[in-house]
Amino acid sequence: MDYFTEQSVKSAQKHLTTVEVQAQQYRMKHLEKFQQTILEEIENFEKDSKALKQMEKEFTNFWSQQTQVLSVYHSNEQKRIHCLKASFEKNVSHCTNFEGKIFTSEMHVMKEDMKNVQELLLKKMHEEDLLSVRRGLESLFMAGSGPF
Repeated sequence: MDYFTEQSVKSAQKHLTTVEVQAQQYRMKHLEKFQQTILEEIENFEKDSKALKQMEKEFTNFWSQQTQVLSVYHSNEQKRIHCLKASFEKNVSHCTNFEGKIFTSEMHVMKEDMKNVQELLLKKMHEEDLLSVRRGLESLFMAGSGPF
């Protein structure tokens, strides 16, 4: 029985060793797959990280360019507004004052002309009235003065 027990123990040890080796191989195989997956994901993450850094760099460059373009545009607009304002003040603003003076002067001339026309009409009316009175008096005196 010692032999049988010894053989049984050896056989059991052999089976246990085989089971242990198979379990260890199974674990190692899955750990290696897990490790491979982790390495692939780290590699993908690094690629994505590089792509994001490149995008960030491109976006920063784009934003800087747009900021410069907008700054130039703003500066040009300010110059344009200043130029238009100066031109308006120089050409249009003084024109309105000048036009106002011309209008006032013309109104004064027109008032004088109207006054002269009014005086002329009044004089003509007086002359007509005087002529009418004269005719009336002449007809009165002529009708009443018979032959002398």
